[in-house]
Amino acid sequence: MSKRGFIRVLLFFSAAVLIAFGMYAKETRKSGRYRQIIENNYAGAFDELSSSLNDISTNLVKITYVSTPKQMATYASEIYSQAQLAKGALYKLPTGENDLSTVYKFLSQVGNYTLSVSKDVITGKDITDKQRNELKSLSGAAKVITEAIEQSYMDYNNPEYWANEIEGKIKDSLEEKNLGSSLGELESNLSDYPTLIYDGPYSDHILEKNPLMTANAREYSQSEAEEVAVATTGDKDLEYTGMQNGKIDCYRFGSAGVTVTVSKMGGYVVYMRKSRNVGDHELSYDKMISKAKQYLEKIGFTNMVDTYYFTDSGICVINFAYLDGQTVCYTDLIKVGVAVDNGEIMLLETVGYLTNHTLRAFESLTVTADEARSAVSELLTVENTAIALIPTNGGGEVRCYEFACKDEDGADIMIYVNAKNLDVEQIYILLKTDGGTLVK
Repeated sequence: MSKRGFIRVLLFFSAAVLIAFGMYAKETRKSGRYRQIIENNYAGAFDELSSSLNDISTNLVKITYVSTPKQMATYASEIYSQAQLAKGALYKLPTGENDLSTVYKFLSQVGNYTLSVSKDVITGKDITDKQRNELKSLSGAAKVITEAIEQSYMDYNNPEYWANEIEGKIKDSLEEKNLGSSLGELESNLSDYPTLIYDGPYSDHILEKNPLMTANAREYSQSEAEEVAVATTGDKDLEYTGMQNGKIDCYRFGSAGVTVTVSKMGGYVVYMRKSRNVGDHELSYDKMISKAKQYLEKIGFTNMVDTYYFTDSGICVINFAYLDGQTVCYTDLIKVGVAVDNGEIMLLETVGYLTNHTLRAFESLTVTADEARSAVSELLTVENTAIALIPTNGGGEVRCYEFACKDEDGADIMIYVNAKNLDVEQIYILLKTDGGTLVK
């Protein structure tokens, strides 16, 4: 090789080395940036989880001493809101391969159970000793979780720990003392709190069902699930942050202010949450419903109708139910959270839908709406009639006529009359507040 050729090769090799080094430095900076983003997300989620659980524990103690329906409704609404925040925060944190179904079940039940007790008080009943004891037991469970979180706070807020979590993670390099194993130890402590069967969507018999949508679905790979997560959030910077085990095993992904989980079987989005400061309320409810429906259709959930909603911290959470012909299936629920300032989709929960949705062959109704109306109290004025599918206490479903009524004081009452035998299956009181409508 000539001297000139040798110099040319040397220059080419040097340039290649510099380019490779530059690319390495760029990727290192990028990796560091992602790592810092996820570290900050974890720390913020930890604070939110600890704070929410502490508030739940405190309010559960207070609620046993309330003396008026207004006080009861206030505390019940606060507990429900804090439980949703805590569950959202837990979704954002790495839990390893641990099954935390009891913890998730607790967070789902605690708000709904207090709303159920609140319903009794609002309708003129006193809190029973059994209900007080159950509320105290739930308070004790919340305290156990809170103490575990507070004791481990310094460990999990340690930047070195979070760096190891991102780089080594889940497999052999993850420390034994991770968040999942710490909370996993709580499973036996929490398993003795009362079995709660009540008028709410998170009663034990419903949560313990095996999800129908994932039962015979094909398995999705991590990369396939990531594509679903990106399509759902529009965020191309998502990073895989671990597995989440339970009734629905999920891949979890996260980035700056975004957490999303995708089911391993079927590749369904199970949960999505975005975090940011939401501005002033600019959009009408109709506009937010429109944006939520468009979003659901975009990600593959069609024939969904809005039912009731609640607004908290700038997020309007709308409950959607599947419409099967003329039948509204309240068993097949999806929650969509819409930012009140610009309509951005901030929250998505599909567990109810994935658990219960299936192809149904409804029989022709043999009872007319007028016949079913005869089962409604004469003290109520029927304003609207529909057909609905609601869950039963035995874990099944029953098709009913739904009567939207007003009582003599103007309160909104929902009556569900069995479409076969005219039994009154369910009565709900709708509490309309500035934030939306709560079902009691």
